[in-house]
Order: sequence, then structure tokens, then C-alpha cells
Amino acid sequence: MNIQAHIENLKTKPEHIRKQIALWSSAALTLVIFLFWLAGTTGMTSSATDSATAAVANAVDNAGAPAQSMLASVGSLFGDIKNIFFAPKKITYSSIEVSPGK
Repeated sequence: MNIQAHIENLKTKPEHIRKQIALWSSAALTLVIFLFWLAGTTGMTSSATDSATAAVANAVDNAGAPAQSMLASVGSLFGDIKNIFFAPKKITYSSIEVSPGK
């Protein structure tokens, strides 16, 4: 039985039956999504995820206090703004190669 025939068959059912089918179908779909989410968050993850988690934990440890991190960011921002307005970086090319197009 194809899906279109099944939908047409459901349209002939009384409204309370259609509501029950919709409720149980959505509950089953929600359960499947929940099981996939649960499998992704438990110990069934790969070692790549474990190494990524370790890398994030290492970066957090090296970041220092939030105030230090914020001061460094603000200092870097002011340095970047100063370079944009007062000391633009120039790009120089030592050689140019021209090749014919296809």
C-alpha cells in the first residue's frame, strides 16, 4: 500500500480516529528523535568527539580569568582600530605573472 492510498484511507475515518493516529504517530516520531539525541549525548560517541572535548577543555583552562580575556580582547580591538585608521598595511607584489585565458 502506498502512502497516498493510506492517506486517502485515513481521510475516510472519523475525526476522533484521525486525531488518535496523529497523536500516536507524533509520539513515535518524537521517541525516535529522542533516542537519536540520547545516543549522541551518551558514551556511544566516537574518539574524535572525545578529543574535541579535551581540546575545548584545554582551551578553557588556558583562557584564564574572564576579566583577563575581556581586557585582551578590548586591547586587541583598539590596536586593530588604530591600525585601520592610522597605519594601514600596504601589500606589495614582487612579481606579476600573466597567463593567457582559456
